[in-house]
Amino acid sequence: MAVYNEIGIGRWNRFIQKLTDMKGGPPARQLSSEIQFQHEIFAGQETRYLQAWDRFGLGVTLSAIAAQRSGLRLSNPSGSNIIAVIEKAQVSTVTAQIVNLEYGTVVSSLGSALVGVPMEARGRTAPTCQPSFNTAALSTLNVIAVVQLVSQTGWDFIADGIQEISLPPGTSVQLDGNTVNTSMQATFWWRERFLEPSERF
Repeated sequence: MAVYNEIGIGRWNRFIQKLTDMKGGPPARQLSSEIQFQHEIFAGQETRYLQAWDRFGLGVTLSAIAAQRSGLRLSNPSGSNIIAVIEKAQVSTVTAQIVNLEYGTVVSSLGSALVGVPMEARGRTAPTCQPSFNTAALSTLNVIAVVQLVSQTGWDFIADGIQEISLPPGTSVQLDGNTVNTSMQATFWWRERFLEPSERF
């Protein structure tokens, strides 16, 4: 039997259950006469560490490769138990070219490994996500954004928080150019934390 102010949208209750790892029936069967759920906690980057997030960054100049395109990939290994969030995906080029932002479930390295730099001294000293760049043929993922750059210009694919890209285990994100034998500069900033039991799949 329905109750007064009963919540009719099941996904809100499922969200609360998953987020807080509650067991049993709906934690908020009706509106605030039973429970008033408030979620917002984040205050600023300086409090990310207190919420178990570790932040990392990497900026690199990718040299021109004869007859090949240049690219930078960030991969979250399968089974890592880590969720990563891409905060910045920035690129600049010396010559005019089209640049892709790509996403997919391929987590293999592009050939040459790099190391992410900690952006919070209180956290872990090395990331779980694995950055790499290509020195030969560039393998591609699924293109999710494209930009045409003129020479000596840059572009940031993430303009605000709603555009951040989540990177669960077994996924990768990549920046690459469409013009062969051309150098480019690429940057990733990201944060990582361990998955809660209710988030694992």
